[in-house]
Amino acid sequence: MKTLWQHTNGSMYAIEHDSFGRVTGAAGPLDPDDVKDPSEYRCGPGIVKWVKEAIQRQALRRVNLHALR
Repeated sequence: MKTLWQHTNGSMYAIEHDSFGRVTGAAGPLDPDDVKDPSEYRCGPGIVKWVKEAIQRQALRRVNLHALR
């Protein structure tokens, strides 16, 4: 499952996680003026460690794509 998350600095990320909520991949930062459905982004392992740490620090929050439009 992929969802959109927003950093406290305004940057957007697509984050992929398994059914237990464990982060398995991420993509970003994304263009905030052209955010697509999270399923359209190719998520990889490159920033997973940073994403996990940012979530723990509460610097990332989940957002709804439809609420952004």
